[in-house]
Amino acid sequence: MALSLIVTALATWRIAVLFFYDVGPWDIFDKIRFKAGCYLEPEYRGFWAKQLCCFYCLTLYAALFCTLVWVLWWYALIPFALSAVALLLSHSGRMIWHEMEK
Repeated sequence: MALSLIVTALATWRIAVLFFYDVGPWDIFDKIRFKAGCYLEPEYRGFWAKQLCCFYCLTLYAALFCTLVWVLWWYALIPFALSAVALLLSHSGRMIWHEMEK
């Protein structure tokens, strides 16, 4: 139970980051943000653009999706969780390296 919850939490974070920051293969996530209108001025954004431009909103939607997957078959979340761990470790490693260089 605890392992599946950790995997689900990491997958939730990774999926939210995919839609908020990443370009993705074939620029898929950037195209989604563009089609939704995220690159318009804030006053011209529609509902979906406002949701995609808010990281907190995306974490909620990703959590809903991951909860559904967790109930059905949580093993499908493992690749997202492993990607999240790799990104977090990479970022931590860079921070440590920069501190060591000082």
